[in-house]
This record gives sequence, structure tokens and C-alpha cells, in this order.
Amino acid sequence: MVVHEYLRERIGLPWSTDFRAFARVIDGRIVGAVGYEGFNGSSCRMHMAGEMGWMNRETIQKAFRYPFFILDLPMVFGVVPSGNTTALEIDRKFGFTQLLYVPGAHPDGGLHFLQLTRENWLRTKHGKQSARSA
Repeated sequence: MVVHEYLRERIGLPWSTDFRAFARVIDGRIVGAVGYEGFNGSSCRMHMAGEMGWMNRETIQKAFRYPFFILDLPMVFGVVPSGNTTALEIDRKFGFTQLLYVPGAHPDGGLHFLQLTRENWLRTKHGKQSARSA
């Protein structure tokens, strides 16, 4: 519940009965979190938020190891408001591709609907590292 509250405050994530998450904690304080929900056996929705610099190599590996290697899902989805250019840039570095952009769907302007397949993840430098440690 504490991790969900963190994500709700940071990105407005509504409660989901199948919500799962982990957080990076430094000095007893959450500095970032990754949440998952909407599991259907083939995919889930993935959410990330945190303070500047919260993601390190271990956090990145853990974030993608869970859906792709532990749950064996072939893909994850993300939805990013157009005003969050930092998140869009990070997601693209992780290998996410845009499926759809809906203008006017968010107070920031629009919503980007993104997909990351396990194959695209494995093509990234972080994905190659996580495949070796899976």
C-alpha cells in the first residue's frame, strides 16, 4: 500500500486489485518505485516514478526482470502524458515504441501509449545485461 500511495501521489495511479510493485529506499525513504497492474497473461501495464537519479543499474534490471523473466510476459505497456518529456525520453532508451498518441487526452496535452516487447528490451544494453543474470 505504501508503494502504491507513492505512485498515486507522483503520477496519479489509481488503485488496482492486481497491483504489484517495488520501491527503491534510501535512508528509510522511498526515492522511486515501479508498479505493475492490468495483468492478462500476455502483458501488463508498467508505471515508474521517482526522484532525479533514483534509477541505478540494479533498479533497472529488477524493473524489467520481473515482467519479462519471472512472469514470462512477452510485452509491457506504458502511458505517458505528453508533458512528461523526461519519462518519454527514458522509456525510449529502454526500447519502448509508441503505438498511439491521443492529443487532448491529458491536461498536459495528450497521452502517448507505449509498448515494450521482451525482444526490444533484449536489444538494449540493459536488456542484454538482464538476460545474462536471469
